[in-house]
Amino acid sequence: MKTSSRAKQCVRLGVSVFALVAWSSFAPAAQQSGPQQVDLKLVLATDVSGSISDEELQLEREGTAEAFLDPQVVKAIQTGSLGRIAVSMIDFSSQGIGKVVIDWQIIHDKNTATAFADTVRDLPRTPGRRTSVSSALEIGSLLIEASEKDIVATRKVIDVSGDGPNNDGNPMMETHDRIVAQGIIVNGLPIMDDNANGYYPDLDRYYAGCVVGGRGAFVVVVRKYADYAAGMRHKLILEISQNESLIKEASTAKKPLLTKIAAGPAAGPAAQPEVLRPTNGYPGGCDIQNGFGGFRRF
Repeated sequence: MKTSSRAKQCVRLGVSVFALVAWSSFAPAAQQSGPQQVDLKLVLATDVSGSISDEELQLEREGTAEAFLDPQVVKAIQTGSLGRIAVSMIDFSSQGIGKVVIDWQIIHDKNTATAFADTVRDLPRTPGRRTSVSSALEIGSLLIEASEKDIVATRKVIDVSGDGPNNDGNPMMETHDRIVAQGIIVNGLPIMDDNANGYYPDLDRYYAGCVVGGRGAFVVVVRKYADYAAGMRHKLILEISQNESLIKEASTAKKPLLTKIAAGPAAGPAAQPEVLRPTNGYPGGCDIQNGFGGFRRF
């Protein structure tokens, strides 16, 4: 008898995704009479493939921590209808070795945001070689699904950050379409630093055509690793606030209007990330046969 495609998927992902989610950080909420309700369930998926150096990954970790510490991000969380979000984090690279590095944490104020930021800063590097963006979406969707009995949200988002296209694992568009059909929004933060080893031209167009999808989905482009914190901050405010008019305005402006979203001394010239909306596909397809080991079709 043939194993179902769903079972095969769980085997490929190691099924251990569920075991990794120990819910230690969620234990107090689990003692309540029912599931915790939040405005947003957000999975942060970080590319740890071989093209990203330890220094570059540290800039990403620190940039993510800084973004959650920003008062405007905390304000965006608190102005939601429930005033709280649930966030988890995974590292991804080659298929089968993606890892949940932070279990679900509820963020609702400065203290909980600081605790999350401290956890991000302390994360060790997960080893990786290739870039399986499709695996990131699969693990993220399973992580969201596994938490449904404990955490309920009207919006579910997987946020993918990386420096390259899908060159390993399951076909990108098949995975993308299946995840989006589950009602999960996929946003993207492509890193296009032309001084970095993993620089991939047109990665912004690739993310727009192959990675992001779902209602209100968008891409925030980072041109330098040094600007990662500004890009992550900008993206978090947009997706947490779910302000469609601001997303539309940012994606059509020649110079994205960050000042209307998060004005203040921290928003200098470096904090002007480009915002794109989803497009239909990418020239040459969404599975790119290059990179660390090339693309493998299973």
